[in-house]
Amino acid sequence: MDEKISAENFITDAVNTYSDTIYRIALNITRNPQDAFDVCQDVFVKLIKHKDKIENPTHLKAWLIRVTINCSKSLVASAHRTKVISIDDVKESELVYSGEERLWLCETVMRLPEKYSTVIYLFYYEDMKISDIAHSLGVTESAVKIRLSRAREKLRKILEKEHYYD
Repeated sequence: MDEKISAENFITDAVNTYSDTIYRIALNITRNPQDAFDVCQDVFVKLIKHKDKIENPTHLKAWLIRVTINCSKSLVASAHRTKVISIDDVKESELVYSGEERLWLCETVMRLPEKYSTVIYLFYYEDMKISDIAHSLGVTESAVKIRLSRAREKLRKILEKEHYYD
């Protein structure tokens, strides 16, 4: 982190730049807008506590994604999580997507198991490279490629079943 930039500006810039990405990743995993918002808050609190560990902007994005995934998984696995909301109850504006087709596609991706929906989201919506996804998820590049392949196949089958595949 550049020493000339104040810690307050660093955090503000990070929130402004990455809050939508963090929210969408958290929503993808938690399937609940309120939980996703809580995860966002937790991630930025952790950033405030650990800002000195951030080496550069690329490291910041990878760090935020990794922490978001970890916080989201912890929340989903926690015993106190009792309220679950159906994806049908999520408003389009909460998904940060526009258009009926994009909403339907997002809903379809979110129906996939988490390990598949996460790689699809990071690859297609965040334009991350396979190597970056592997690093963020703590898996090998071949595992990411396999998950992408399986996710695409599952999506293809869903689309064929629902008559949306050419």
